[in-house]
Amino acid sequence: MSELSIEQSAVDLIKISTDKDFKILTEASTLFLTDRYNSDRLIDLNKTIESVKDSKIITKFLIKQINELIRSDQPKIVKHFQSNFGLDESKCSIIKSILEKYAEELRKIKFSQTLMISQLVDMEWKFGVTASTNYIDKLGQAFLQIKLVYNTGGKIESRFMELTLPQFYSFLLEMNKAKSQMDYLS
Repeated sequence: MSELSIEQSAVDLIKISTDKDFKILTEASTLFLTDRYNSDRLIDLNKTIESVKDSKIITKFLIKQINELIRSDQPKIVKHFQSNFGLDESKCSIIKSILEKYAEELRKIKFSQTLMISQLVDMEWKFGVTASTNYIDKLGQAFLQIKLVYNTGGKIESRFMELTLPQFYSFLLEMNKAKSQMDYLS
């Protein structure tokens, strides 16, 4: 069974589940993400979700979706469930209320995932213009070659990128957003 069909069957099961069962499974999924290293808590969660029919498929789906979207704002998560999976308003309000209830724990996860990013040590760049190519429309186009050097926990690694000017300006915009967020947090 493909991942897409498993996902679709989970969505179908969510749509026919009662609001009470859906609330239990959504809260269990959120608790799994926020307290996954507490073995006693995991045993209790497993007992809780076993009482709901088809709970493993739904819970696995919810954990995956919430974990992927954990860096987003809660309204975006609710819109994601509403627009991508067609969940009704009652199911979306359950998701929203549970995510608001565990907002602080989810925020801690968000920041802990952010802190695991490698440290940028150095950046080198070269500006160039395409002088020779097999494609006439690419001739004379400006590009930027970037070398990023970063520390991955004791090991220095380099990554290379080549960007067109529009890609570079988009990259620059994202870097400025990241800088302003870092300035705001410090």
